[in-house]
Amino acid sequence: MPELTANPLPTDGQPLWRPADAWRREPQLTTLWSWLSHSGSLTEKLRAAVGDAFHVRVLHEGVTQLSAEDAVLLHTLPGTAARQREVQLCGAIPLVYARTLAASKAARWLKDLNSQPLGDRVFTAADTQRSAIEVARLDNTQPLYRAAVRNIEHAPAILWARRSVLSLGDSRLLIYECFFSVPER
Repeated sequence: MPELTANPLPTDGQPLWRPADAWRREPQLTTLWSWLSHSGSLTEKLRAAVGDAFHVRVLHEGVTQLSAEDAVLLHTLPGTAARQREVQLCGAIPLVYARTLAASKAARWLKDLNSQPLGDRVFTAADTQRSAIEVARLDNTQPLYRAAVRNIEHAPAILWARRSVLSLGDSRLLIYECFFSVPER
């Protein structure tokens, strides 16, 4: 798999994405580390932790123009139209904000999901591969943070997020996941 990082330096209030292992020793991540670094289905991990309380709250589905950085990660051109889906993965409370971007024919993976988790669809495909996971610390100066917390009543000052690309045959899905809280085991 190609290296995920498109631009190692943050610009215009964008987060600094670093390989997950670069954050391994960060003291603030003791509780969150197993969630951020999990390479399997986050949907399944959350279900295992919260049981029947798990559900998806769809916030927005539509079309957007890809930023230069997102376009690089999806192997397409900046400004390309892409399908975007924003959801909260919830137990009794929202646990994770997730944004998925898919350009051209990859958009079929987001079609007609409604409140079904994307993980249920993509991780059952035999050829699903995840790129290296990158992690970033987000605050209110960053658009991704603001998008994640816009429906949260008491937003934390800092969010930890991860991103990766899921490859399914010739389709690529860019997934951002921002963690509000994680279930205690």
